[in-house]
Amino acid sequence: MSKWTEFTFILQPSPLGGIGVFTTHDIPMGTRLFSGRFSPRQMKSADVPDAFRKYCVYLNDEECLSPKRFDRMEIDWYLNHSHQPNIQKHPDDYMIASRDIRKNEEILIDYNDFGEPEHLKEDYYIKR
Repeated sequence: MSKWTEFTFILQPSPLGGIGVFTTHDIPMGTRLFSGRFSPRQMKSADVPDAFRKYCVYLNDEECLSPKRFDRMEIDWYLNHSHQPNIQKHPDDYMIASRDIRKNEEILIDYNDFGEPEHLKEDYYIKR
């Protein structure tokens, strides 16, 4: 299977900590992943409870992008960060495999691609 389907990814404990997204089959480089374009909702950061903010992408000091519903988050909100990711954001707001990905491998993205203001980035994804 080389095409993305609803059975391509599964949530599992990540060696990076917490939960991660893992493949159920090999994925060739260039494969378009996940269900369409990234279409989050825009919220005031102050309206998001602290425990949920780690799932947000910050636009500025007062606003963020969040899942449409936190109680029904799509699997791509669980992607973990890496400075050597295996997927990347396409300019048209969808994800593609940036290299061949093996079955059972964790799917990783560089959070720096989301364009958050430098002063709002978490320390662990700032290259030093």
